[in-house]
Amino acid sequence: MISAKIKHFKLWVFWTGVFNIISYTALTCPFTLEKFMATTNSLSRLFGLGGSPLSLPVNSGNLMMINLFGFFIIVLGILLIIASFDIQNRSWYVFWEGVIRVFAFLYILYFVLLKDAAQILFLFGTIDLVIAFIYFYYIFSIKEIRIT
Repeated sequence: MISAKIKHFKLWVFWTGVFNIISYTALTCPFTLEKFMATTNSLSRLFGLGGSPLSLPVNSGNLMMINLFGFFIIVLGILLIIASFDIQNRSWYVFWEGVIRVFAFLYILYFVLLKDAAQILFLFGTIDLVIAFIYFYYIFSIKEIRIT
């Protein structure tokens, strides 16, 4: 019998996968990326956050890298959804995805604090950090879950 805690963990992993897919779809093509950046800059001004505003790269190579990053995160989201169907055997993937989220937070923190990046990015990084800590809570508190 599967415990309620494992069921909650499965749901959390499933919905964070959906979150990845929905939130990073905007990065996958130049038109939606431009709208995403405009919306993010508007929210930054609304909340009175500082830092340099986000701008669409002029260099097509840089733009392509952002688009590929969006596709990469969508694939990670799909893999999270797949992992949620057999969480006891695929929790290793969720663990490493959590580690990636912690490093993403640290990367964003560096740029916000030392390179004058848009401060709203700190909010995005904090969301990743919270998701990672919730992953770690479930992984290390459910005895039926192993990351090996």
